[in-house]
Amino acid sequence: MKGVGHWFWVIVLLLLCACEKEEPQVTPVAGRTVLVYFAADNNLSSSVEGDIAAMEEGLPGMDMCDGNLLIYADRKGQSPQLLRLVQEGDSVRREVIEEYVIDHASATAERLRQVLRQVTEAYPSDQYGLVLWSHGTAWLPFDYKNYLRSFGTDTGNHAMRVDDLTAALSDYHFDFLLFDACYMASLEVAYALRHCIDYLIASPTEVLADGFPYQFFMQDMFMPEANVVDMAKQFYTYYQSSYGTISVTKTAELGDLATACRAIFQGKREEELFAVPVQELQIMEYLTGNVHALYDCADYVRQLATDAQYAEFQSCLERAVIYKATTPKSAYAYAFGTYLPINRFSGLSIYVPQAELADLNSWYQQLDWYQAVYQ
Repeated sequence: MKGVGHWFWVIVLLLLCACEKEEPQVTPVAGRTVLVYFAADNNLSSSVEGDIAAMEEGLPGMDMCDGNLLIYADRKGQSPQLLRLVQEGDSVRREVIEEYVIDHASATAERLRQVLRQVTEAYPSDQYGLVLWSHGTAWLPFDYKNYLRSFGTDTGNHAMRVDDLTAALSDYHFDFLLFDACYMASLEVAYALRHCIDYLIASPTEVLADGFPYQFFMQDMFMPEANVVDMAKQFYTYYQSSYGTISVTKTAELGDLATACRAIFQGKREEELFAVPVQELQIMEYLTGNVHALYDCADYVRQLATDAQYAEFQSCLERAVIYKATTPKSAYAYAFGTYLPINRFSGLSIYVPQAELADLNSWYQQLDWYQAVYQ
């Protein structure tokens, strides 16, 4: 019995030691991790460094509230990198987290999903913010015309359609999604992403090459409650003497907006939709030559709604679009520099079905927005 007792206590001591050695290391949880995703293996590549430098300019001295700023940058002719910007007194250090093979495509749902998984696992947070930076053409499918991108473009002619983008983001939730890309303040895009994000910050027209002025709103991105309206206001202030449109959409209000639109659109015959006088509508897009696809949302709805329906729609729209601003004109690069007046502005674009756009009409019917309000 004495021998058994001896071995019993030896085993107990060994187990205690093992428990001490195997105690798991807990990764601290940050307040908010923000990922800036530069899909820039294209003709915008030269603008990446300026935007990263603007972020570095805005970081010193600000309170990141224990947050993290991660940058995925895929530039033309360079190996993509995952960086972390680290505050060090009055300066900022770029920490290289990973360097990827040079030929991988950033403008794909698979790559975006991979980077999101890597960032969220390495830098767990209570909250997340996302900036998607590249070319954009709202929901318009990139394989319809070779100059349409949906979101993103790179040398392999890759781009993410809105359904691809939604699938890539569906496992995550973001306090805000800022599109530093043209045309992404689209009602169809906002509705598709409504379960993934709380706020959409974007432009319904083109964004000039300088992009967003990050140096002026870095603090807004890391406040306990991100100041999404100020991010948009800083954009407008930066461009108010030139060309720019911007809005902030609260996605929690899009269900009521869809209900209001369903009362207007559902049951409308194709002939009624095609009869809308598009030549009188506020154009938001200049991509497809003389036939345009994206128009001001409220301007289109007004053509199909009764007075009572339009009043209900406007009430829902005002709750959904919590900030909007526009310069008198918007700039468009398609026709070697075109400037169109913005006379009516709701903050969101919308697709207007037309007889001349048969392929787009067909593709449009696959979207969540179409199925929610037209069927």
